[in-house]
Amino acid sequence: MNRTLPPELFVNFLALSSDAVVAVDEAQRIIFFNKGAERIFGWTAAEVGGRPLATLLPERFHSTHTGHVRGFAAAHGAARTMGERQQISGRRKNGEEFPAEASIQQMHVGGEQIYAAMLRDISPRQRAEDALRLAVKARDDMIGIVSHDLRNPANAVKMLAMSVIAESAALPEPITERVRVILQAAVQMDTLIQDLLDVTRLETGRLNVTARRTPIHELMHAATTALRPLAEGCGVGFEVIVADDVTDVLADPERITQAISNLVGNSLKFTASGGHVSVNVARRGGFAEFQVRDTGVGIPPDQLAHVFDRFYRACVELTARRHGAGLGLPIARGIIEAHGGSIRMESEYGHGTLVVFTLPFAD
Repeated sequence: MNRTLPPELFVNFLALSSDAVVAVDEAQRIIFFNKGAERIFGWTAAEVGGRPLATLLPERFHSTHTGHVRGFAAAHGAARTMGERQQISGRRKNGEEFPAEASIQQMHVGGEQIYAAMLRDISPRQRAEDALRLAVKARDDMIGIVSHDLRNPANAVKMLAMSVIAESAALPEPITERVRVILQAAVQMDTLIQDLLDVTRLETGRLNVTARRTPIHELMHAATTALRPLAEGCGVGFEVIVADDVTDVLADPERITQAISNLVGNSLKFTASGGHVSVNVARRGGFAEFQVRDTGVGIPPDQLAHVFDRFYRACVELTARRHGAGLGLPIARGIIEAHGGSIRMESEYGHGTLVVFTLPFAD
């Protein structure tokens, strides 16, 4: 059953609202000021009654506000809302400015136009958002600094290990094998440092992508040459199939090689020995569509939405023995989107994963 509330009861509801509710007449004089408004602005209803609404606004906004209300009043309609809730600045009794969200309703009461504003102080939320932005910036700055500082010693270790291996004929095999382990660790560290730098560049919009006309077969050869021995080492079958009608794409070969390596490498991590990983490239309109498919463990539905998040690692079988920082997929997405392409992932837990991404043709 629908019932109409008595006007006095409705006014009581507004008076008790924790949000500020302020009503003004046609001359923009305050005629209603609830408890929420008293708490937020620091004025009492008795103090502001009859004062201009500008009392509650920073002085620099007085003329702008007056013009907005006049334009709003000139519009037709018995009752209408002045736009959606939007952010404004308010001024407390002590002169302090604060951010707020407000919406305004125009009504006709007894032949007179009344404007009612509902306002919410968002200072706590804005402080939290500002603190979060500062924390993210501090973290990214730290990642950038630490990555740069680590790169030189990591490269020194890598170069020294490579020079020792080059002269391994004069060394006992056990020592040579240990140096190979050192080299592998140095390469892994260098890859992680590069990933940290790239993810920071992505966040700040400074990831360099120089796209040019690139033959698809040249691109796929560069991208998969290093992956074949990796697949063999994992005992996983690996194949690449490129359709005949796929020609040149617009790509930064180095960056797309990095993206494909990240995607295929991720498939290899989560595909057990005896499984299979494939890359198929076909024409889809003005784009080349790449499908990276594996027969791995798949990803649970509740985790699929997070796989492109930074530092996220899906909690699935094989994770314990396949380490990673959770940066490969977000970096791949950033690279592909920087080329004007798109990427998505489909997976069924226990039945493998499919990653589909596109690159524009150079035509």
